[in-house]
Formats: sequence, structure tokens, C-alpha cells
Amino acid sequence: MSEDIRELARGFPAQSPGDWRELALGALKGADFDRTLVRTTADGIARGPVFFDRPSGSAPLYPPRNTYLPWAIRQSHGEADPAKANANILADLAGGVSEISLRLDEDGTNGIATASADEIRRALDGVDLSIAPVHIESGGLDGAHLLAEVLKRAPDIRGGFGLPPATPHAAKFAKHFPNMRLIAVDARSVFDAGGSEVQEIAFMACGLAEAMRGLIDHGVDAERAARGVEVRLAADADIHLTIAKLRAARIVSARILDAFGVTGVSTPIHAVTAYRMMTRRDPWTNLIRVTAAGFAAAAGGADVITIRPVTAALGRPTPFAQRVARNLQIMLQEESHLGRVADPAAGSFLHETLTRELAQQAWSLFQTLESEGGYEAAVDGDAFRKRIAEARAGHEKAYRSGKESLIGINAFPELHSRPVEALPGHDIGHDAPFEPIRFAAPFEAFRDAAEKHEKKAGHRPKAFLATLGSLAEFNARATFAQNHLAVGGVEVTGASEFADAKACAAAFKDSGTALAVICGTDAAYQAQASDLAAALKQAGAKAVWLAGRPIEGIGGIDRFIHLRSDRLDDLQDAHAILGVKA
Repeated sequence: MSEDIRELARGFPAQSPGDWRELALGALKGADFDRTLVRTTADGIARGPVFFDRPSGSAPLYPPRNTYLPWAIRQSHGEADPAKANANILADLAGGVSEISLRLDEDGTNGIATASADEIRRALDGVDLSIAPVHIESGGLDGAHLLAEVLKRAPDIRGGFGLPPATPHAAKFAKHFPNMRLIAVDARSVFDAGGSEVQEIAFMACGLAEAMRGLIDHGVDAERAARGVEVRLAADADIHLTIAKLRAARIVSARILDAFGVTGVSTPIHAVTAYRMMTRRDPWTNLIRVTAAGFAAAAGGADVITIRPVTAALGRPTPFAQRVARNLQIMLQEESHLGRVADPAAGSFLHETLTRELAQQAWSLFQTLESEGGYEAAVDGDAFRKRIAEARAGHEKAYRSGKESLIGINAFPELHSRPVEALPGHDIGHDAPFEPIRFAAPFEAFRDAAEKHEKKAGHRPKAFLATLGSLAEFNARATFAQNHLAVGGVEVTGASEFADAKACAAAFKDSGTALAVICGTDAAYQAQASDLAAALKQAGAKAVWLAGRPIEGIGGIDRFIHLRSDRLDDLQDAHAILGVKA
């Protein structure tokens, strides 16, 4: 049958990429091809609508996957009280989690209070460490020593001390714990600080090289050193880019190990859903983001995956939020069967192209970072931090203009969403190389200010939609204006089929607000907007905005809002007009 299909296909003329582009240009009806259909990543990699070829080059080296457990499900715990941490750990293990990650902190502010090894013993009471590996997520050298004290009677145990790459003491742990991972290269902190995919992989490469050099220099065999290093990468809701990033990271890490004479060993990749995409507002939208990120991590070949609870930006998770997080992974494994294929993206022109571009750029940046002083210079110096800041600024600009979206935050906000319960405290570690940020935070600050205003004034800040024409004519822009203002917690009123400017101005006066937004068609704007703006100001409007791009010849308009206008600038102005204070 397949031969019949091939024979049928031979009857059609061959089509080139140029032929497809010509047809696409016709469908665009004069719109610019690149501006309309091509997106660019933070690293300048073009993502077109169609890829016509796959690049040549070696595929990532994947270790064989266990049919029963294709990747380890690792959940993080940082409850201050060791007894509470223990109860949650046991619940996770009973619910399907296969590995445990501990956040340790001497005073319990950012993790389990661990003044001595006894607290770790209490947290791990009842845990069979021979089948449930324990890893230190944060806690530094002190935390590693405490875990070593707990494990000293079980030297063959598996797990990880989570030491940073530049830790000379790591070699001592290798001697006493032959199966433990010694060092964790926390490259996800680059991404969560706002950095790009290339920067994250390059920093991972620096950390891996630093770890290998340090261990080998202190007498650890190269192959044991390679098995003793784990890398942590962020998994984002951008599915295709995350898949390509993990594949590229595996290529780069294999190349580094090869430079140390190690072949046949694959650096374990621990993918953690990105903190920077998490939101406090409408946190159930986080469920969509972490599911997409978890899918991408699995399809990208992660050896270990941690899915953050949906409440990660609010505080520590409730048992329900923790259960949802672990169940997502079980669904990905046992219902979606993502672990049945070793490299599902192999052969895809899109993923192969992105993988190659990311790997090549990351290797080039890695070489630059090495020439600038390597891992420690990247962490302690200014040069790499400036690169991260530039990437972060690019993302922030894109979120402000709407080119990048966080559903529920800068797009389609829900003003009346139900609050979600979270426990006091922090759900992130405290010793990452770079400070994490959340892109939702500036927008959420406006929502906070609006709610504070509501409690004081008894009502939400509101704007009046001064609409022109029929519902069919003004509805699209009125809906846009409503969503645009809701990003900052501002409600709208009006939006009726007014008989004329006088009737609209009268309705505005009755609304009790100070801000009016004119909504209608371009033709209606040309014919009526100037007169309506004057009538609205006569009725007491402090400011009159117009929903649409600037149009010459229209007077009385104080601001134009549109799909690409700066949302934060617009909201700052709206709050000032409406008397909302931060």
C-alpha cells in the first residue's frame, strides 16, 4: 500500500519552498511575510511557519529509558517543620513520586529547619532511601554534610548532594558515596532570572566544565565525575523551544564530556517548570502552563522532572496543589505514554533546526564565557549578568506590548476569579546563582492597587466606554478596551448603542468616572470622534482615550490604546486619572 501511495505522489509536480512562499504571499494580500508569519526567539533565531529541511549533524545521546519509569518524578519539599515535611514527603511517595528534593535552611525561613542531621532524619522518617533517592535542592555545603551524616550507614544509596560546581569538598563525598550525584549545575536560574535559552545552555556548559575540572583535579576518576554531575534546566510553556533546548543541552553536555575523555555517559538533565511564567493572579491558568512545560520536558528527554504546584507564586503548596502537581506527571507517563519513544522530536524539521541553532549559539557563548573567566566569573562578574538583563528587558518589552502573553495577566484577565489557597512561606530555594523574577509581577502590582482602591472607595476603578454606531460596529474594539483595562483591575461601563454624542456624554456623566474610551470603526472615528471627545470633556471627563491606532485629524484624544501599545504605560495613566494609588 505504501508503494501505491508513493506511485500516486510521483504524479504531482515537485514544489519548492519558493512556490509555497509565493502562494503564502498571495494569501497575505500585501502584508509583510516576515512580520506576519516569522517570530524570533530571544536569541535571534527565526521561527517561520514551515521548515522544509532538516539540518545535518549528530543527534542527542539519550540513555535507555525504563519502560515502567521513563523519567524520575521528583517533587520539592521545604516545610520549616521537619514533621510536616515528613508527612508531605510520605504522601508524595505514596501518590507516585519517585524522588524527593529537599530545601534546607538553618532557621527554617526558606526550607526545612535543619540545625543538625536529626532534623533531616525526622523529615525522612519512614522513607525507604534504597528506592526513593533524596536530593538537596538548596542548603549548600552545610546541607550536604548533614545529609552525608544521615546516609553514612548506607554508602551505596542513590541521590544527590546538590553542591555548586566550584566546591572543592565535593571530591570527598565521591570517595564515601560512589552512587551519589555530587554537583548540581543550576542553569535554570539563568532562565528564571529572565535569560534566554542559549544563555541557559551556555551557563550549564560552564558549570559542567567547572565541575568536571574540579572533581578530576581532586582525584576523582573522569567517568565517576561525569556520573556525579546533574544539570537543572527550566521547562517553559513554549513547548517547541523547550524540547529543542533540552535536546541542544544534551548535545553540548556530551561534547564537554568528550573533551574530558568520557564517552557513553549522558549527563542527567533535571527539568523544572519555570518560575518566571508563574502568576499570583488567576493561578489556575498556571495549570495550563505547567502541563505544557511538563509535556515539553518529557518530549525533550529529561531524565528527571519537577512540576511546580500552581500556587508556587503565592506560597507553599497545600496538599491539594502538591497532589495536582504530581498527578500531572503520572498522567503524562501513564496516560499519554510520553516515555514510550526515546526522542519523539527526532526528524522534525522544526525541532532539528531549533536544536542545531541553539546548540551552535550556546557553544559559541560557552567559549566566550570560558575566555572571560568561566563559571565563577559568570556568577560573580557583571558581563554575563548584563547579557541576562538584556534578554530580560526584551521579554519585558514584549509582555508590555502584548507580543508575548500570560493568559490571565496581560491577556484575557479575569477580574472576578476565585482566590486559591496557599500556605505561608516561599516555594523556591534561596541559594540559586541568579535571582528569579516573574514576568507577571508588574501587571499584578496594578491589580493589587486596584483592589486596595476598591476596599477604600467601595468600588473598583472604572472607565466608561463611549461607543459609536451599532453593537456589531463597536463590539470588537469595546471588547479589546475592556480586556486592556482589566489587566490593571479597571472595570468598564457604558458600551451601549447611543443615539448621539449628547446621549453618550450624558451617560458618561451619570457613570461617575473620570476616564472615557471611544470605541468604534475607523470610519466612525473620522466622522464623529472629535465631536464626541469634546462632548465628553464638557461632561467632566479628565481624559478621553480612543481604542485604535493614532489617526490624523482627530482632536481631543489624550491617548490611543491598541494591540501593541504599552500596557503598563496605559495602566499607569489610567490609575492616575482614576485616583488609584499604589
